[in-house]
Amino acid sequence: MVSGGPLQQFYVAHATWLPVWLRAAGYNTGLVGKFLNQYLETYAPSGYAPAGFTHFEALTVNAYNMTNSCFSLSGAASTCYPGEYQTELIMTKALDYIGSYAAANAPFLLYVAPTAPHRSSTDGILWYPPTPAKQYANLYSASENQVPRGLNWDFRNRNLPRRGAVAVDATFEAFMDSLYLYRLRALRSVDDLIGSIVGKLQRLGVLNNTYVIFTSDNGYHMGAFSLLDGKNLPIEEDVRVPFFIRGPGIPAGQVLPYQANLVDLAPTILALAGLALPGHLDGLPMPLNPQLAAAHTQVLLASVAPAPEASGQTEGGSVAAAGSEKAAWGGPMLRDTTILEGWEGDAAARTNFTVDVVANLSAHYKALRLCTDTKLLQPSPRDAQTAAGDPNLFSARYVLDPGVTCYKYTVWCQGNRELYDLAADPYELSNRITTAPLRIANRLDAVLSALVHCSGASCRNPYSLLHPGGGVWNFSGTLPSQYDPMYRGLSKLRILRCRSSYDPANELTWTQTAVAGTGTSG
Repeated sequence: MVSGGPLQQFYVAHATWLPVWLRAAGYNTGLVGKFLNQYLETYAPSGYAPAGFTHFEALTVNAYNMTNSCFSLSGAASTCYPGEYQTELIMTKALDYIGSYAAANAPFLLYVAPTAPHRSSTDGILWYPPTPAKQYANLYSASENQVPRGLNWDFRNRNLPRRGAVAVDATFEAFMDSLYLYRLRALRSVDDLIGSIVGKLQRLGVLNNTYVIFTSDNGYHMGAFSLLDGKNLPIEEDVRVPFFIRGPGIPAGQVLPYQANLVDLAPTILALAGLALPGHLDGLPMPLNPQLAAAHTQVLLASVAPAPEASGQTEGGSVAAAGSEKAAWGGPMLRDTTILEGWEGDAAARTNFTVDVVANLSAHYKALRLCTDTKLLQPSPRDAQTAAGDPNLFSARYVLDPGVTCYKYTVWCQGNRELYDLAADPYELSNRITTAPLRIANRLDAVLSALVHCSGASCRNPYSLLHPGGGVWNFSGTLPSQYDPMYRGLSKLRILRCRSSYDPANELTWTQTAVAGTGTSG
C-alpha cells in the first residue's frame, strides 16, 4: 500500500528525478514557491531538501497565507514574511535566481510555483477566497465577471459521489461568482510574475534561447454539475489544465490537439535538452514540433512492456531522446491513451483519519481518456443538447482534431461506470455505458486495466501488455474481430473498497492474474 500524503510518498520513493539528471548534465537548478503540502511541517526530517537542486526555496508553514508566507532555503529553518504578498515575494526571488544563473553562463532550470489562485487559509482549517494583492483588491467589475455557466450547470450527475448543492439558486450563484472574481484578482499578480520573468530573460539576452512553460497541477470546478468548488473528480473541469510553451523550435501560435499528461513534462524537457530518457519514465516527449514528434514515436515504438505477471517490475536502461524514425505506415505515431485516477484527495469523506472512507462520498476512481481515429459509438439522440453544434461552447471544452474522437471511461469504487463521447458530448451529459457495444466496452476496460498498475513501458504503451507479440500500438489496432474472444475473457476492473490511498490488492485487474501470453496479436 502507498499511504500518506504526497510529501511522504515522494520522500520514500524519489531518489533520482529530473533535477538530478539536469544537474549531472551541468545545469543549475532552482525551485521557488510551492513544493508539496506539509513540506517541513509533518513528515520529512528537519533539514530535508530533495536532491538535485542548486537552490531550493520552498514554501513551508502558512503556504496558503498570501500575506504571511514562510520559506525554507535548502531545508534550513523557515523565514516568514508578514505583510508581504506571496506572489510578489516569489517573483522577486525568481528574478534574482534568473540573474545569478544567467551570469554563471551555464544552462538552468527554474521551477516557479505560486499558490495563487488557490483558496487562502491562515490555519489550514478554515479556507477563504484567495487574497489578492492590495493594488488589485477591487480589480474587475463583479457585474461583468461571472463564473462560466456551461451546459452542465444546474445538472445532476448521479454517478458522481459528490451530490452538489441542494439548490442552484441565487445564493449558490452569488457564492460561485464571488469566488471566481477573487480568483481572477489573485491571478493578476501571476500575470505580473510571468511578465516580469519574460522581461528579465529578454533584458539578459537569453529569452530566445530559453523554454518558458506555463501549466498547472489541476483544474477546478465551480458550479459544474451543481457542485461547489473543488478539484478531485474525473470531470473535464478538473482534469484539463492549461499548457503553454515558447522557445527555440516551438512553432508560434500553434494549438496542438494531442492530449498530453503531466508525466510527459520530464521526458519533454530531457528531449529538449538533448539528454537520454531513463527507461523507467511513464511519460513520452510531447510532439510539439517535428523533432519531438519523431522522438515521441521512437520512444513509443521502443516501449515493450514485460509480461503481465512481471508488470510490477521496472525496466532499466534508457531510450533515445531524439531521432527521425516514423511508423512504418508513415507516422509519426502518437500515444492515444492517458489514465486519470484519484483517491480521497481532499479527505472530505475519511472516517477517523484512516485510509477507509465513507463509500458513498469517496472520489476513488480510475478513468481512461482515449483519443482515437476510430468512431466507437453511434450518434445519440441527446447529442443535439450537448453543445457539439455550438462553436462557442464547444471550443471551450474540446480541441478539434479532424479524424480523431476522444472518449472517457470511468470506474468508481462504488461500482458504477461511465462512458462519454467527448466530441459529441463535451459537457459529459449523456452516459453511454449502457448503450455502447459490448466489444467496445470490453476493450476500454482492458486498456484501462493495463494502465492501473503500469510502470514505465506499460504506461507509455499499454497495448504491449495486451498484445505482447507486437503489432498493436493503438486502440484501433485492437478492434479486429479476431481479438473479441480475448477481450471478452479478460476479467473486468474492480475496486474492492473505497480507499484514500493506492493499494494494488484493492484494485483488481486482469494484469494481476494473467499469465504471459494471454494477449496475442496473431
